[in-house]
Amino acid sequence: MSITLTDQSGRTQIETELDAQLFVQAGAGSGKTHALVSRICALVRRGESLSGIAAITFTEKAAAELRERVRATLENPATELHPDLRERALNELDTAPIGTIHSFATRILSENPIDAGLPPLIEVADALRSRIAFGRRWASARAALFADEQASAALQVLLALGATITQIEAVALGLDSAWDRLDPTPLAEQDLPVMPELDLVPVLNTLTHVLEQAEFCTNPSEDKLYPKMAELRAWRQALVQAKDADDLAAQFDLLTKPPFKNIHVGTAKNWSIDLAALKAELKTLKDETVPQTVSRVVAPAIRRVTAVLGAVLVAEARARQNSGQLEFHDLLVHCRDLLAGVHEDDVKARIHAKYPRIMLDEFQDTDPLQAEIALRIATERAQRQTGSRSELAQPGGSLFMVGDPKQSIYRFRRADIATYLKQQQRSLAANAESVVSLTTNFRSTQPVLDWINHVFAALIVEQLDVQPFYQALDVDPARPAWQESYGPAVTVLGAGEAGLAAAAEMNAAEKRERESADIAAIIQAATATDGTGWTKQAGNRDDFALAPVELQDICILIPTRTSLPALESALDRAGIEYLAEASALVYSTQEVHDLVLVLRAIANTADEAALVLALRTPLFGVGDDDLLVWKHAEGRWSLWVDTPESLSRAGEPAHPVSLALTYLHNLHRDLATSSPADLLTRLIMDRRVLEATTDGPRYRDIWRRLRFVVDQAEAWSEATQGSLRDYVVWADSQQVDNARVNESVVPETGVNAVRITTVHASKGREFPVVILAGSSGGSNNGSDNVLFTPDGQAEVRFVTGLETAGFAALNTSEKQFIEAERLRLLYVACTRAESHLVVSLYQGNKSSAGALLAGAHDPLMSTGFEAAEALPTAAGHRAATVGPVPDWPAWLLDRAHWQATSRHPASVSVSSLAKAGTDAPQLPPFTLRFVQPDPTTPALPTFAGAGAEHGTRLGSAVHKLLELSDITVGPDFSALAVDIAHEFDLADSSTLEALARSAIDAEPVARAAGREHWLELPFAAALDARQAQGTVFESIADLVYREDDDSLVIVDFKTNIGLSAEQMDAYWHQLASYADFIHRATGQTVSEVVLVFCRSDPAQVFRRAAV
Repeated sequence: MSITLTDQSGRTQIETELDAQLFVQAGAGSGKTHALVSRICALVRRGESLSGIAAITFTEKAAAELRERVRATLENPATELHPDLRERALNELDTAPIGTIHSFATRILSENPIDAGLPPLIEVADALRSRIAFGRRWASARAALFADEQASAALQVLLALGATITQIEAVALGLDSAWDRLDPTPLAEQDLPVMPELDLVPVLNTLTHVLEQAEFCTNPSEDKLYPKMAELRAWRQALVQAKDADDLAAQFDLLTKPPFKNIHVGTAKNWSIDLAALKAELKTLKDETVPQTVSRVVAPAIRRVTAVLGAVLVAEARARQNSGQLEFHDLLVHCRDLLAGVHEDDVKARIHAKYPRIMLDEFQDTDPLQAEIALRIATERAQRQTGSRSELAQPGGSLFMVGDPKQSIYRFRRADIATYLKQQQRSLAANAESVVSLTTNFRSTQPVLDWINHVFAALIVEQLDVQPFYQALDVDPARPAWQESYGPAVTVLGAGEAGLAAAAEMNAAEKRERESADIAAIIQAATATDGTGWTKQAGNRDDFALAPVELQDICILIPTRTSLPALESALDRAGIEYLAEASALVYSTQEVHDLVLVLRAIANTADEAALVLALRTPLFGVGDDDLLVWKHAEGRWSLWVDTPESLSRAGEPAHPVSLALTYLHNLHRDLATSSPADLLTRLIMDRRVLEATTDGPRYRDIWRRLRFVVDQAEAWSEATQGSLRDYVVWADSQQVDNARVNESVVPETGVNAVRITTVHASKGREFPVVILAGSSGGSNNGSDNVLFTPDGQAEVRFVTGLETAGFAALNTSEKQFIEAERLRLLYVACTRAESHLVVSLYQGNKSSAGALLAGAHDPLMSTGFEAAEALPTAAGHRAATVGPVPDWPAWLLDRAHWQATSRHPASVSVSSLAKAGTDAPQLPPFTLRFVQPDPTTPALPTFAGAGAEHGTRLGSAVHKLLELSDITVGPDFSALAVDIAHEFDLADSSTLEALARSAIDAEPVARAAGREHWLELPFAAALDARQAQGTVFESIADLVYREDDDSLVIVDFKTNIGLSAEQMDAYWHQLASYADFIHRATGQTVSEVVLVFCRSDPAQVFRRAAV
């Protein structure tokens, strides 16, 4: 029976209405990528070239996936396509314009550099290099602020009012990210007011007149206004003193904290003057005179500093344009300018002709500039710069947009949902049928979708240009019904009466701990193996197969890093394996934080705080008592100081601080020749970081994090060639939740572990079980400190109260957008779930996620969960106890034992024992013995000749050729020898080929080729610690084959041109150990061991048989 989807008509439109502009609203899990692929292939089927179809995705990962999906569809024989069209499309696919908007802009600018005002060759800096380059731009801007007299005076005003250099840098960063909207006029030509001096005269004069009225109070002991006069008098005196001392900061501090509380009190009968007039004068002083005195200086100061910052940043941007060293935002600006310039007719026509089809994926996350570029390319008629985007003529079938406004969550990256909603309205106005909705969700089960639809229909309420209308999701009609035996589809935490009552008495930290304990408990319940665990239901592609839920099926989504420590502790106690999959989480862990802190201490040796904090990390183990002793001994916090005399007595061990500073001094000495990755590796090895983590249950995950950080540091150095200070700045930026980097950390393969990641990093992914955690945390309503009006005017805020006149109104509007996005973020998190959704309803303040979800939650549509009071803990996880301190002699003996034990290697190659000395691990007694069957056979091979080629590289090449040829001379044998000779840098392949042929022709090898055999067989044996001090013996047998009597024969290939009797005995000893270990491992008999000495003429074979 055929099944019709509720949105089938829209899907048909996408594949068939190729000459119509379509605006597709694709709900979560509705097959958005499939729709894109279908339309692209339909265009190819009609004869259009892939090189003319620009498919613009949000990320490079999405672009790679789209390209591969198109390739798979084109290569699929079931796809109806003419062979010539198929071949042409596949040939064009690798170079087709499928990628991010930045890669597409790069392509356009590279094709039209002169028209864009660029050099012929452009280079695009990645996010890492751009962040470092901004540091240099900020240094230039800071220098400009101090260099100019007017700007310096303005800067002093801002600093006096409480702004910090860091806050001013943040404003500069906001201006830099939108430099195209700043005033391009050179600073010298801008009409800026002269910086006035702070004038306290109006305030002091008014105060003088007010204070003179105090003598007219007829009842000072009873009147409530009279005591305020003393406060005003003291305030005036302080103002005069600050003015005389020319202390600008003190003057502003007094003006912004005046003693105006309760100045409206007082009784008329207690005064012999008009008290109402006095109060009016005080009110004028409070509401007008003082604020105007401050604003008369502050407004010009803000304008002057902003203008200087803008002028420097615009000049730097133009310098990048001239050099061709562009950043991501530069690409978009110059591409837009190219398409909207006054001489763009020919250029735009050329670009439109080359890319007649524009497809925009994830349109809900497109910023206005990106949307304008796409619209201008797709528009047939050129539009002038003076025209706004709303005036652009709507194109026909050249533009295809797909997205989901409910998943717009990247406002911090300039994504503007208003752009999406306005374009949607324009599309509806032009043609109502051009707006297509895909509502069938192929990801989630019916009860999960029912809960999501119910909750978010109440939370996501349509608001003009801020929030879209909630479009409900439909379940895949082919999906079998959900059964209660599979486990609860939707579970809520912290919603029961007991949970609510307990949570009401908890602080924020306690709520996070309680929530984390519940999460650990529910994971244990979901993955139980006693028949009570949950079942997952796959999607249509896997025929809705059922399987038990495992740890690797579960993903915990957290909105911020705040709840991560409590989660880690709870999962550790429960013995649940987990992996943190976002770099923002990795860089926030204690181990990584400590490493970066040490790097900061040696990168900036003037930062004493960083140095002291580095000493206190586990890497150096310096306690507060050690620091106190060092300080009392007048020790300084520097890498270039000697140990104080009182702490450097002869015969006494060095002080811990002295040891740590000496190590850091040596590390700093090597900065010039060491990359950040080198320094991190050295710290990890020298300070035994890996070993120190093994006493905890999470040491393997910590190792993975450290390996990830070192690998990223290596990649950072290759990309930027930056200094250690640059790296520390970049590493700090990775701890920000919205850091613009590739956030996803490559997961370990073969690890059955719960995933923990951020909601943003989960976008585009799906998991059988999703747990939404961190719901008790409040919202972060902070907006950017640089906002722009619709006409492009910048409004800035350096610190609360120190802002331009229009900032407050814009900030209020911005907070509406941010709050609306928080609701969409919750929607994205919940729609990642396939079979089971667990939602924490632990509530913080009224704006917390838990409170928002609880307000829309229907208890009848979910299952409550109350964890047991005592959460089961992992075996071996117990509270640390301190035992009795052993006596000194016993401790020394124990220490000597462990020192001796640690000298033995953890593993050793059996072949290396042939050359081992007496201190090397000794092999245990053999259980097998081998003898020479024919006493007349020579004991040693003949000398191959002084001129014979030999050496380790030749031997390795012979072994590889024998392995890859499977000890058979096939038609490609000579070509394979040539490739291997090149790989091992051998002068000639003829000797290699001759030696390998002699081995293959040898009787035991020829016999092995016709029987079951194994080449390069690895093996390892962990023997009793009393026999070999716990050492693992490992090696690789060149050839093992099975004889007709079911016994095993071991063959070893040698390329020595000559050897001594001692070396020959060592080889027999090595083979005997091979036989013994293989016998121990398999229980099978080893009947013979064979040495084959490869020669240019027939190989020489030596045998020993088992006794």
